[in-house]
Amino acid sequence: MYDCPNCHDPMTAQNVEAHGTLRSIEITDCAPCNLFWFDKAESIRLTPRAVLELFQFIGKAGTARKPLAASFGCPLCSTALATTQDLQRSTRFTYWRCRNDHGRLITFHQFLREKNFIRAPSPTELAKLRATVRQIACSQCGAPVDLANDSACKHCGAAVALIDPEGVANALRELAAGASSRAPSDAEAMR
Repeated sequence: MYDCPNCHDPMTAQNVEAHGTLRSIEITDCAPCNLFWFDKAESIRLTPRAVLELFQFIGKAGTARKPLAASFGCPLCSTALATTQDLQRSTRFTYWRCRNDHGRLITFHQFLREKNFIRAPSPTELAKLRATVRQIACSQCGAPVDLANDSACKHCGAAVALIDPEGVANALRELAAGASSRAPSDAEAMR
């Protein structure tokens, strides 16, 4: 079991389905810090059913109860994790990767961006939000964000994002269609 790179408490293991394997894979999370650790390419190997399970898990976990540190070490080799920006479809997201290719650390917020459940607000939506709400809590680290002056968290740099109801509905339809497709039995996979 790994210790959380942020709070250093033991992380919790979850077994989830993965493409390209007949058995589940084990990912780890720290709900109090709102973080997932994925070994190597586990995040892109998740089946649609696994993504839905993690989406539900995030909803139950609630907001982060511990602030994010300025830097993290790999839970396997202690090497400093490198901040990495990536692109999935048209959505940019950020995570921290091990320079020795052991895996990556990602916040729940950034995982939801990677899987297209949330998006950046349009200028009109941001203006409307600023007119009705003065301050929000950063969904990535929990720090206050003053909407009158900022469109990103001053602590961790996470941009203000909205849950996209249409995007969530589309993603859930796609994921549910993929999850409902029958997986090959062990006997079929051996042929």
